[in-house]
Amino acid sequence: MTGIVFRTGTPTDIDTLVPVVRDFHADEGIPWDEASLRTALADLLAHPHHGRLLLVERNGVFAGYLVIGFCFSLEFGGRFGLLDELYLLPQARGGGLGRRALEEAADLCRREGLRALRLEVDNDNTRAQGVYLQNGYAAHPRQLMTRWLDR
Repeated sequence: MTGIVFRTGTPTDIDTLVPVVRDFHADEGIPWDEASLRTALADLLAHPHHGRLLLVERNGVFAGYLVIGFCFSLEFGGRFGLLDELYLLPQARGGGLGRRALEEAADLCRREGLRALRLEVDNDNTRAQGVYLQNGYAAHPRQLMTRWLDR
C-alpha cells in the first residue's frame, strides 16, 4: 500500500479534526462537547508525554486520525499505550488502511519504550473486534468501568 503517511498532528490541524471527531463521536454514541475536545487536543499537542495525535494521509489527502494516550500500570510493568481513538473517513476504509494504522500505533508505542497497547471496542461492534483480534489484540474477561469526577 503506497502513498500512506502517518504524521504527528499540530495545532493547525485542530480545525480539520473537529468535524471528523464529531462524526466519530456520533457514530459511537459518545457525547459531543466541542469546547472540551478543542481543550483536550491543545493539551495533547502541547504535552507529548500525554500521548500522540497522528493524522493518516493517503496520497496527500486526509484519511483519518488516531490518538494514543500514555498511561501507567503495574500490571503492564510501567507505561503502556491506550489507543483512545482510531477513525478513518468512510471513503478511506477498506484495503488494509486500518491494519496499517494499528501497526503504526504499535510501532509508535515500541519507539516510546512501552510494552503494551490497549484499546476499547463496543461489545456489539463485532466487525471491529474481528479486525483487532486478527491484529494481535486479545479480549480480557474484565469490564471497563468509568467514574466521571466532574459530574
